[in-house]
Amino acid sequence: MRIALITDSHLSPRAPECVTNWDAARRAVERLSPELTVHLGDISLDGQTHPDELDFAAALVQRWPTEMRCLPGNHDMGDGSGEVPLDDALLASYLRLFGPDHWSLSVDGWQLLGINAQLLGSGTPREFEQWRWLEALACASPSPTRTALFLHRPLARVRPNDPKDRGRYVTRAARERLLDGPLKPTLRLVISGHTHQYLDVVASGVRHVWMPSSGFVLPDEMQARVGEKLVGIGLLDLDDETMRFDLCCPDGMVRHELSAMPVFQALSRSHQIGQTK
Repeated sequence: MRIALITDSHLSPRAPECVTNWDAARRAVERLSPELTVHLGDISLDGQTHPDELDFAAALVQRWPTEMRCLPGNHDMGDGSGEVPLDDALLASYLRLFGPDHWSLSVDGWQLLGINAQLLGSGTPREFEQWRWLEALACASPSPTRTALFLHRPLARVRPNDPKDRGRYVTRAARERLLDGPLKPTLRLVISGHTHQYLDVVASGVRHVWMPSSGFVLPDEMQARVGEKLVGIGLLDLDDETMRFDLCCPDGMVRHELSAMPVFQALSRSHQIGQTK
């Protein structure tokens, strides 16, 4: 199965640069003909403070050329993740517009699991419900199945020079439960967004891929460099024997820097995007 991957598209009429890059990604996906697209979150520019941007983004998602499974990011439903209280109203808006915030698919010997990273560490009934769902699936899967996990935030600090912790990764308790709990026998791949950087590393037998944003990068003075700062989409090919990931920057997709975009001043007043990546 071929799966297209996109993240941190930050769609809004206030950010036409991001919409133009989205259109470039759409044209590439039409040409490459994957069977599915996974969006890893931050679909909207700042839907948590501008709810109309969630509607705008949802309209563009509905016109995507393949089936799209989405996951929420902090700009879609608030920071959550144990750092601020979970906003149930924002989550309800996300669910209404983009569908389930966690899901499972079985394809070609793989179990694909998408989870809501913004719930992890929140201590809410919704988090406990997601854990029960996830662990029930893990225990029910036959042992030969390989698992790929999709979520907005990365699981682990994979390079020692990364100065960030809070705001970038899931909580330590959630990371340990995901990597060392019931998923451990089958977990082979974790794909995340959020950082606006590209990184592809293997740690303890699990491949961790950080997908770059399709919209823009953050300059080094706003965000420490851990991976590569570029824009693009991903292609994941899975079958019973192999796993292949390719990153591409489609024709027409431009590497915008947030600080050079006209919307930046308004963004910096409403939400410190450079401080949470």
